[in-house]
Parts: sequence; structure tokens; C-alpha cells
Amino acid sequence: MTRMFALISVRLSDRSIVRSASQTKAPLTSRRSVVRNRIIASGLLLMVGGLSGCSFLGPPPIPPTELGSINLGMNAEVGPVEVRNLLLVTHGEAEPARLIGVLLNGSEAEIQVTLSDQDDKISVTLDPGQQYAFQEYPTLFETADDIAGAVADVTITVGADTESVQIPIRNGSLKWLEPYLPNSTSN
Repeated sequence: MTRMFALISVRLSDRSIVRSASQTKAPLTSRRSVVRNRIIASGLLLMVGGLSGCSFLGPPPIPPTELGSINLGMNAEVGPVEVRNLLLVTHGEAEPARLIGVLLNGSEAEIQVTLSDQDDKISVTLDPGQQYAFQEYPTLFETADDIAGAVADVTITVGADTESVQIPIRNGSLKWLEPYLPNSTSN
């Protein structure tokens, strides 16, 4: 490879011998300008790629405990069931509260998932591998145990596995949650 560079530099120097000094200045300046611009462009692409987080391997997986900071709802794993972006939507404390979020049955068997708080209990049966979206199946707790902005203490039970979680309580102040408010005409 070094020999190839030596041959290229000899050929370039041979051309400059044939030309006068005034003739070689413009082409060399032009070549230098092109090379310089290519180097600058390459550097900018590398810098922009680095700043934008581009990676050939992709981002590392996010642990379930940290997914809650990305979503509005909470995430958990209870036995073979994944709970994703679960939250309660209500008009206020002591009002009906609708569940929003997804349950994913990762097992090969039918499973019953039970969600309960101080005064309510809801059970959902999931087929093997089923994804159950509460947005598609209106499911209500009779009352929200706290005001919007607080969290509700809920127990999720899947067979012998039980997990106590805190589900965020939201109201319709976020436009996309308005259709999910209990007794909303958009359901």
C-alpha cells in the first residue's frame, strides 16, 4: 500500500514538472480544496453520527424497572406476564377510574391476571401468547383511591405470583387521554 502512494505521488510530481509554476498553482489549489472539503465533510458526518447516537449495534435493552420513566404508566413483570404502560384515568378522587395499558402473556398456557386495590378487583383471562390492551376493552375500577397525579397501590396476581405496584393516576388534562375518561362519549 505504501508503494501505491509512492507511485501516485511520483505521477503527480511528474505532471508538475511539465507545467510551469503558474500552471501548477491553480490545479494544486483546486485539488487541495477538493481534498480539504472531503475531509471536512467526512469529519462532519462522523461528528453528526456520533452526536445523534448512531450505532451499528443499536441501543442496549432498557430494563423493565427503567421503562416507567419513559412511559406515562408503570411497567412490571409478574410471573410470565409483562405489564406495560399501565395507568388509571379518572375525573377525580372517588370517581370511576379506567385502566389503560397492555398485558402480554409470555407463557404457553391460558392465564388469569387479577388486579386489585383497596376496594376493587378485576380479573382478565389471557390466552397463550395473547396481548391484551385495556384501551380496546374498557375496564374500570369503581373508584380511584386518590387524586390525579398520585399513584394507586394495586396488587397484580398471576397464579401463585403476586406483585404490589403503584399505578399512576391521570386525568383528561392530556389531550390523548380524554377519550379514555370514564363515561366519555368517545369510548
